[in-house]
Amino acid sequence: MNHVPEAGWVAYLADEIPEGLKIEYENHLYSCDKCLSAYMEAMEKEEASLDMEGMDIAGPVMNSINRLKGESGEEATQNRKEKSLRTIARHYLIAAGFTILLMAGGVFQTLTEYVDSVESSSVVETQSVTDGLIEKTFNWMDSIEKKNKEGFRNE
Repeated sequence: MNHVPEAGWVAYLADEIPEGLKIEYENHLYSCDKCLSAYMEAMEKEEASLDMEGMDIAGPVMNSINRLKGESGEEATQNRKEKSLRTIARHYLIAAGFTILLMAGGVFQTLTEYVDSVESSSVVETQSVTDGLIEKTFNWMDSIEKKNKEGFRNE
């Protein structure tokens, strides 16, 4: 499949494309970073437009359009809420799919192993020069003491 243009993602988010094409778009998201970023941009634009709708800037105009369509303001609001819930559910399913894909690929396991290896390498203690000299001195003194004891036994 070729890359999906931003207009395609806008139509996808607006639920204006056939179900078969939706599935094809969703499957394409799993393998294409470019389309994923285009999808995220389209989603941000849609959120911004939904925020504008909530500000009642176009309230009177929307009410007159709904009256011409034969819908009441409450029905139109209910339709938008249902559409928003479907969009949220779809986004949740996409996020869950990515999570499962990353888990199956072992990405999280690799990350935890990497963190463990970084932590264990930073914990490695190095012996100071002074401690090394003291240890060598004690070993040298022990060897001298051992030789003296053996010398007294041989006499």
